[in-house]
Amino acid sequence: MKEIIKFAVDNSKFYQKYYQDKNINDSWNLPTVNKKLIIDNLTDVNTLNLTKEEIFGFCLEIEKSRDFSRRYRGLNIGMSSGTSGNKGVEITTPREESYIKTCFLARFPFISGEKLNLAFILRVFTPAFNFNKFGHRVVYVNQMQSIEKIVNQLNDINPNVISGPSSVLRLLAKEIVAGELRVRPKRLISYAEVLSQTDKEFISNIFQAEVHQIYKATEGSIAMTCKAGSLHINEDLVAVELLEKDGTPTPIGQPCSRMVITDLHKTSMPIIRYALNDIVSISPDKCACGSSFRVIKQIQGRADDILWARNRQNNSWVSIFPDFISRAIISACDKIDEYQVIQESAETLVVRIQPQLNEENEKKIVRAVKNVFSNFECLEPHVIIKWEQPVPNERSGKLIRIFRSFSEPV
Repeated sequence: MKEIIKFAVDNSKFYQKYYQDKNINDSWNLPTVNKKLIIDNLTDVNTLNLTKEEIFGFCLEIEKSRDFSRRYRGLNIGMSSGTSGNKGVEITTPREESYIKTCFLARFPFISGEKLNLAFILRVFTPAFNFNKFGHRVVYVNQMQSIEKIVNQLNDINPNVISGPSSVLRLLAKEIVAGELRVRPKRLISYAEVLSQTDKEFISNIFQAEVHQIYKATEGSIAMTCKAGSLHINEDLVAVELLEKDGTPTPIGQPCSRMVITDLHKTSMPIIRYALNDIVSISPDKCACGSSFRVIKQIQGRADDILWARNRQNNSWVSIFPDFISRAIISACDKIDEYQVIQESAETLVVRIQPQLNEENEKKIVRAVKNVFSNFECLEPHVIIKWEQPVPNERSGKLIRIFRSFSEPV
């Protein structure tokens, strides 16, 4: 951590100025950065003498042409849309690509006796995902095409591993049931979206295969599932701090208020004490695989996914994690295929449900959701049921099952 900080100060005009009055040896108390700060100062943040204008110009050009195989001066440069849809930029040198691929291959729980034939379903392609060596291969499948085309491509590839967002894997599971998708992968990997326990069980049961996770942000490769099925933080790739609002460490087993990460290897665009609003908790148990890397017990989501309600006694704000709402909905009725909850205000929740159910089941769903708030001693909201498909985020294309559309209460 100290080495990457020293490199940043020596080679990045932004960090040199940002830390000018700070003790750079006091690593854990340096000021944090965030997406807006990094993007606003992109020219001075990167150490490759690239300007913000040329970086974004290239990104917009390849987004328009959809030719994601192109590199810029030998670099892999891509524009990301985070879960919220806020644009970010990722710059990767060939050296950085190499160690990320190496770590992936070293940690991936390969299927015994088989070469990897991975279908990687992704919104955008990047040359960093190209791999065809030692009999192993990774094949890109464009997520932006129709589900029918994705199914046809997968049937042609016949992969033994499929990787994609949880919402896409769920759709593919339904194509299995319909008899359209004929492949039988032995492993599935979820990424990009929060994988709920409900979706994990559904996908696994239909495919009759394990569902693993890759937890990656533009700012770093945070965690990956091991052979024992635990989601381990990549402690040798990123320094992950889980903190309370006052900056003290979050107790093990409890959901953090914020996550702060430092990429320990990235020199092209140093990421140091970068604040994410992801909310996770750490398992107190040691993993059976033997690794000492911390295990993520649960990814609760982002801070925007937390619902807020008024205490019915003193009117104070109370936070409610999405998992409580999710469990309530799926427990209310076993006929629900798809759902999405949007908290529009402390008084109103919109619940999208598919397929359309009868009045009795509608009442059960409404009562189940309201009971969550009652159990937290909060005022019950008005629950509006809409018989509609869940709607992905307009900017990112990612599906968020439960989220809040108003600002977090102060």
